[in-house]
Amino acid sequence: MDYKREFYLFGAPIQHSLSPMAHNTAFDSLGLSSSHSFKLHETASFSDPSVLALLRSPTFGGAAVTMPHKVAALSVMDALGPEVLEIGSMNTVVVTGTIGEAGGSRRARLEGRNTDVDGIKGALLSSLPEEERGRDKPFGEGRSAIIIGGGGTTRAAVYALSSLGLSPLYLINRDPAETAAIISTPAFARYDLRALEREGDWTEDEAERVACGVGAIPSFEPQTEGERNVYRVAERVFASSGSRPGRKRPLLEMAYKPHVTLMYKLAAKHGWSPIGGIEALIHQAAAQDRLWLVDSPDERRPTLSAEQMAAARRAARDKVREAAGAPDARAKRP
Repeated sequence: MDYKREFYLFGAPIQHSLSPMAHNTAFDSLGLSSSHSFKLHETASFSDPSVLALLRSPTFGGAAVTMPHKVAALSVMDALGPEVLEIGSMNTVVVTGTIGEAGGSRRARLEGRNTDVDGIKGALLSSLPEEERGRDKPFGEGRSAIIIGGGGTTRAAVYALSSLGLSPLYLINRDPAETAAIISTPAFARYDLRALEREGDWTEDEAERVACGVGAIPSFEPQTEGERNVYRVAERVFASSGSRPGRKRPLLEMAYKPHVTLMYKLAAKHGWSPIGGIEALIHQAAAQDRLWLVDSPDERRPTLSAEQMAAARRAARDKVREAAGAPDARAKRP
């Protein structure tokens, strides 16, 4: 049988996802379009028989997982990556070998991973000069960050920003109880997480230290007092720090529909340098391709060089940016 690998996006709704474009463009750049394909599989339940059938298919190569399945998918995995164990959600299924079953048959060993972390880190690091990106603390010593939101993406941002040496992390959210739940997460006990609930809680010292931020809320006009307060507190942070000398502070806005969100506009108004969420998508998709194509133990997989993977990432990046109407959404360096 000819070598064939099929990859999927599981979620709902996903009709307008740019993931197939990103991955299939990368496969084409690598000369794999005849054997590798990425498809949408919309489903309301991760335990749907159709999902399980694809996971057990002999041609299954891996999958991306989006809402509402990032937590439900955990129970189907045979193993979880260290970042998933800490964050508590996944967005990638990787085949890491085979497992024997009753009767002597074997099936794919499935591991859950979270490349949202790679997306956040990659997009933020792209705002820095190249020579600074590989440092243990690329944003410098004693620098902090803000995260706007309280859902699963916020948890991934906590992991990502902490790995960049940023501390403390200030959480701005409409729901204090949701923020408290994140702060009290046992796996996050080693991090300095602080709720930022009022404008007056933000001091000049903190304005001097903050290096960057991540926005992780949908872009719609605030309706409740809690939602309006999020924008007031965020504006206080942007206004107090955006005019300070030195490099503009990047805000990675994870929402990318529309490309220029309300938070994106607010950050730019006060001198921050917003990064469109499409950049995080590009980086996390490239990380998925690496897990599926380079790190896979599949003996029949093609041998791909770092140069080939980099070229594939650039091809996918350019295609997705063009489709999203964001030809270069990275933060601009002075």
